[in-house]
Amino acid sequence: MSVQRWWDDFCYELKLEARQAFHSLMDASTWIMALALIAFGAEIYFGMQIAMRYDTLMQIWGMRGTRCHILTNRQYLILIYILFTFGIAMAYCLGRIVNYLSARKQNARPDEVRRQGFWALLCFLAAEAIGGVAMVLLTVWC
Repeated sequence: MSVQRWWDDFCYELKLEARQAFHSLMDASTWIMALALIAFGAEIYFGMQIAMRYDTLMQIWGMRGTRCHILTNRQYLILIYILFTFGIAMAYCLGRIVNYLSARKQNARPDEVRRQGFWALLCFLAAEAIGGVAMVLLTVWC
């Protein structure tokens, strides 16, 4: 195989991949999943920013915020349980969103698509509420 033939095949495959990526950006399911992942990532990011204020190791190193105090073991335990539940709920939620998107893509019965969409939305809202509770507790205790 000549180098020119290889280069032509490579350019063809690259154009094909770019075209498929562009078409996937036009699909609403791509944006639904991207927004769910962005919401999950933002909640984790801001939760970690708040949680870093409480880290005992950071306090030992003198990197403690001026307005935060050391949490009790009970408060740490509550936050760990809530954040663990949030992670599990969000993983389950992403699975429900994938089920909804695959039902839409496979042209399932309209009532099945609506039911999958309803449960995906309900699961997403519940997971976000759990994460919101953790962040509210962190800000109240700080």
